[in-house]
Amino acid sequence: MANCDLSIELDEPDRIYRGGEKVRGSVNVETDTSVNCKALEVQSGWRTHGRGNVAKGTAEKVTLFSGQWEPGRREAYRFELTVADWPPSYHGSYINVDHYIDVRVKIPWAFDPKASAEYIVRPHKRPETIKNQSTELTGCIGNAVAAIVILALIAAFGGMIAALIANPFAGLFIGVFIVPLSALLAAKTVLPKFLLGNVESELMTPEVHPGGTVNVKLGFQPKRRVNINRITATLNGSEVAVSGSGSNRTTHRKQFYQTEVELLGTTVIEPGDQQAFSFEIPVPSDAPYSFDLADNDLKWTVDLRVDIPRWPDWTKSLAFDVFPDQDAAPEEADRARLAPMDHADGSSLEQTGQQEIESEITFVETASHLWDSRGDDQRIDLLIDAVSGMTFDMDVFIERRLLYSGKEDPHVYDDGYAVWARHDEPPLPLVLYIPRHLADEYEQAGRDRLTIRGAVVGWDHDHERLQVKVLP
Repeated sequence: MANCDLSIELDEPDRIYRGGEKVRGSVNVETDTSVNCKALEVQSGWRTHGRGNVAKGTAEKVTLFSGQWEPGRREAYRFELTVADWPPSYHGSYINVDHYIDVRVKIPWAFDPKASAEYIVRPHKRPETIKNQSTELTGCIGNAVAAIVILALIAAFGGMIAALIANPFAGLFIGVFIVPLSALLAAKTVLPKFLLGNVESELMTPEVHPGGTVNVKLGFQPKRRVNINRITATLNGSEVAVSGSGSNRTTHRKQFYQTEVELLGTTVIEPGDQQAFSFEIPVPSDAPYSFDLADNDLKWTVDLRVDIPRWPDWTKSLAFDVFPDQDAAPEEADRARLAPMDHADGSSLEQTGQQEIESEITFVETASHLWDSRGDDQRIDLLIDAVSGMTFDMDVFIERRLLYSGKEDPHVYDDGYAVWARHDEPPLPLVLYIPRHLADEYEQAGRDRLTIRGAVVGWDHDHERLQVKVLP
């Protein structure tokens, strides 16, 4: 097998980069045998890791060399690559975004050696393309939803009567499930309007920079005398990560910031008494920027609530974006972005970042993502990049024992073996690399379930199997 050691040296490893700048350095290659290099590729880009499905992007990619490397040589190749404009580097609880220089050697009929070096990116301008957010349609949408709910409730009752005549069991299903669901939706959307009338809310600042303020307007004129416990506006910062797909799709939410403003305390509002609130909520100076990276989102919202005793509350969530202050000096923005952001419980992102992710990700989740991605080599590679090196406890069944792996496989232990196995649920195929002294244990495992601890080291594309190195 061709043995090729790679390393990356950045000229400024501690520098904070801006989008569009150049990251410079060297790729070092050392070989102990003759190597036919089809291509030495290096690229700049970013990728996510954490609870959500992996997302990635490439800023620039170049080929530094192709040809023959002689044994015992050490070569160095200079590179200069563009830094991605967006997203920012971010280390959270459920989501991490990191920027990398990735290098790969393409070697025919052999495993491709790879190496990565991380660097920090702090953008100083908003992303060029963002989703348009409009607050002008709030009232129209609310009225449309209310009308749909009323029509659905009427249709449900009518359907129940018709179904009872035609089929008593179908009518019972509608009465037990459909009608209560429609009634609940009506209670949350229609009943608050019955007391408060049309409630108008408007976000005056859809984009804010860290340290700025969010401006909001709220108003209503009740049709009837109404008791109010309190009216509040809550500034929330949350990570939203989505894992899996189809029926296995799961949304994970983590609130990292919250502050509440009381607009009105306990009171009684008389019919026709106009209520109008125009207020500001400060955004923290170290607030992380908003981003939407497929299944990895960082969201900021102002959540409004009119708390009505013994009655469904009126609620509304207004989303806004936190983007860089383009007028601020770069050094000030860098200092602000490097300060750890506090969670709602007082702990910091710096304290609860990678440790919490590694403790909460299970092998069952990892196996499910890989099982759902079968046949999609690109997505498989993204997932493997995200979990490579992580250790898990896993339940496996041995399929073929003591398959000699040979020295051509870089993951095999010295004098060790490769074993074909499968995970319990989902039935993900595995290649287990075991040390020689555990050979008897795996030989005698039979068809019984075996609990092991191993590190993810790669993916066998030829046989569609996850490669796991069993810890001694």
